[in-house]
Amino acid sequence: MILGGVAQPGVFDREPDLAVAAAILQRGAAIEPRLASARVLGHQVGLRPFREEVRLEEQQLRGARCVHNYGHGRSGVSLSWGCAREVQGIVTGEG
Repeated sequence: MILGGVAQPGVFDREPDLAVAAAILQRGAAIEPRLASARVLGHQVGLRPFREEVRLEEQQLRGARCVHNYGHGRSGVSLSWGCAREVQGIVTGEG
């Protein structure tokens, strides 16, 4: 099981904050009590760039096609399928 989900605007530290990790585990255990005694295998930090609006567009850069698809923030998983389809449409010309 993977637990996570903390947004801290302006914080870019890639070292895990064990106090934040403990709070995440505590909130998870409030939902599923068995998590309180689960063995923690590790901690990771994932920085998720966020924009007010996802950037999904094609741009020519030095003669090459570049398709920008970023800025999803914590909605990346939710938006991934739809954004992937849009990228596919841009790349294949079917979009």
